[in-house]
Amino acid sequence: MDSSSFLVTQGVFSAHHPNIVVQHCHEGDISGYFDLFVGSIDESVIGLAAIYGSKGRMTMLAVSSRSRTLVVTLSFQSRRRVSAKKKKLKTKTVDKLHSLLCDPDVLKVTFYMDKLSAALFHDHGMRITQGKDLLSLSTNNNRTSIAALITVIGGDKMVFKEALTDLFFNDKPHKEAVKALALQAWVAYSASVLPSIYPRLNGLSSINTSFMPEKTLAIVSKTIRDMDRLVALKPSRKKHDVISKPEKQSLIISQRYKTKISRLSGTQRLRITFQRNGKTESIQVTKGVKVDGRQTTIEVGSKPMVFNTIKSVETVGREDPTPAEIQRTEFMLSVLQNPVILSQNPFIGAIWGLPKTSWKKNSATLVTPGIYFPSKRQLNESQSVAVNFILSSKTSDRVILIHGPPGTGKTTVIAAAVTSAMASFDTTRTIWLVAQSNVAVKNIAEKLANVDFWDFKIIVSKDFRFDWHEHLYVKIEENLIETSMLIDDVLATSRQLLGSRVILCTLGMLSNPKLSNVTSLVPPQTVIFDEASQIEIGDYMSLLHRFKSSLQKLVFIGDDKQLAPYGTSDIPELQSIFEKLHLRKAAVFLDTQYRMPVPIGTFISKHVYSGKLKSEHAILKSSCCRFIDVHNGVEQSKGHSWTNEQEVKVVVKIARQLIAQGKSFRIITPYDAQRSLLESSLKNAELTWEDKCFNIDSFQGNEDDYIVVTLVRTAKLGFLIDMRRVNVMLTRCKVGMIICTNRAFMENAAAETLVGKLQKTISGSIWIDGHDVLHKNIKTFV
Repeated sequence: MDSSSFLVTQGVFSAHHPNIVVQHCHEGDISGYFDLFVGSIDESVIGLAAIYGSKGRMTMLAVSSRSRTLVVTLSFQSRRRVSAKKKKLKTKTVDKLHSLLCDPDVLKVTFYMDKLSAALFHDHGMRITQGKDLLSLSTNNNRTSIAALITVIGGDKMVFKEALTDLFFNDKPHKEAVKALALQAWVAYSASVLPSIYPRLNGLSSINTSFMPEKTLAIVSKTIRDMDRLVALKPSRKKHDVISKPEKQSLIISQRYKTKISRLSGTQRLRITFQRNGKTESIQVTKGVKVDGRQTTIEVGSKPMVFNTIKSVETVGREDPTPAEIQRTEFMLSVLQNPVILSQNPFIGAIWGLPKTSWKKNSATLVTPGIYFPSKRQLNESQSVAVNFILSSKTSDRVILIHGPPGTGKTTVIAAAVTSAMASFDTTRTIWLVAQSNVAVKNIAEKLANVDFWDFKIIVSKDFRFDWHEHLYVKIEENLIETSMLIDDVLATSRQLLGSRVILCTLGMLSNPKLSNVTSLVPPQTVIFDEASQIEIGDYMSLLHRFKSSLQKLVFIGDDKQLAPYGTSDIPELQSIFEKLHLRKAAVFLDTQYRMPVPIGTFISKHVYSGKLKSEHAILKSSCCRFIDVHNGVEQSKGHSWTNEQEVKVVVKIARQLIAQGKSFRIITPYDAQRSLLESSLKNAELTWEDKCFNIDSFQGNEDDYIVVTLVRTAKLGFLIDMRRVNVMLTRCKVGMIICTNRAFMENAAAETLVGKLQKTISGSIWIDGHDVLHKNIKTFV
């Protein structure tokens, strides 16, 4: 790569500054420029900035003094593949840069030192000493906001906000990227030497990865990288499914929870295209957007806008970090500034396999209660073993994994542990039941109600429940606390809890500031995580630190043969607790499933669970599973998703039959575009459509008597190669399953997939011609 030198004029600060000399080179050519840069360092401070490319890797690093900026392009080579000779050569070329980064007499400042120091090690094996994170000086909770940035570079009067926003928040073309990077590093330097900032740097904890144990730094850097990549997956544009009503033209009504309009945050704006007086118009608004459940109004000058016909509505810009994301970022930054935080937490050490730390003496004094489970169906042997491990007060049982395949009674185990613990003589024991999704939390609550245990509270956000999901909570309405009802008053919160020592909520809810009084009154002692195989392991970090004084036991229940953590398809390196082999090998296995008919259960046991899963079910005949040959169906690309219109027609016909027969059913598909088409087709056919059609990813933990599956694909395998998602799809039915697909595709291209093996295992007589279903009214189940 050719090296280059050029001058840059800053336009961020309102005060005049001389031009900055920028020199850009490849790491292999750094020697010729490095001494010039070092000679320009005054006040023993340098500013840093970086560019992160594919997979979040650091591709460029800029170091800046008052008058000069050096931009270095860094190569990335997998540590496994790079030869010793090349590694030695690379080490020589960047050794001077690394020495500067580790020089204790030079302060290094930047705006996201946590991300930069983690990437230095994760991508290039480099460390840093005396690293200062400028944004730690801000009192703004959102480190990623323009407001936080302005506060640490002198305030509104000292900068041009528009130029600052453009420099740090707008993507740059490749040709301008080096210039922008150089300016970012220079702005960091310039901010740090301001009279209002420089004295405060001494009181700011330094990041010294040079002194961190390699294993600890590897854990920290990977956790930070995973979080950055997950945030990057958030859409920058979101289209909303909405309607407007002629009688209320000021209202925009969201149709689907997944695509609902939410309150705008940060730099987001709402773009609305509509018809007015026969003309198509478009507006963008950043203020005056009021959301109440499904309904949204747009106010301009305190008056609601009127729309004749809404054509489209979309939110432009990524949402601000969630409270959980903010807490995770703050915790990982604090770990870099004070690494002893990790080694002092025995739960973090146990999960990540760090050197053993001692458990608090007073947290192992609870007496292990016996099992008390007032249910008609008694626990099987494996369930009893699991419950006993949950109840155990042994130090060796502080962190427990329970592996529960589909239909094995994971919520039954949770309910039995709760009823047993609450029936014990220890009236101070508390249990928090936590899951990734609201539906999973609701399922646990219903299981508790089914065994007549009502002394619990379930905390749900208003955004999820109001106007969208009230029907899910009818049975447990009296146990529900909506976040809008929580106020900053301990006495009022105590009255709401009514002495309950069992609290249910989502993992994200645990980070909600409104829960502070709840966690104070009911400090988490035993925390049981359901759907643990869907939770990215880094999401536990800040919670384990936050509740370290009360935590006594962690229980993780899940199935690493079902859905993986969100984002795994884009970031294969993501892990759940089940990928920690030192814990996984000791997991309790729930070995009997009660949901699926025996032929399906036996098949799943053989092909997914190595034959270890037993089935107890009244249905023994293979006719419980039917395949519909939609031979004229064709997969069609729909944006980033897929549809198959002919399969939709067949599914609508099957739905009409099942409704007429009074059968309870759900329809699931791997593609959201197909789910949307199914829903609209059922609605147009005047059939029950609400709460009927689901994407696989939103249906884990759910079940129904009959499950209708539309595979969509007819040429390429697509999702069929993902055994975890397919396993979820095939394990939802309690009585029967109907799979709509193309027989030729299934017997050839898809023959070795899990679905292909299922159709070979169950006798060929179960195939039904889709044409006969449509035109001869052939019934799938009688």
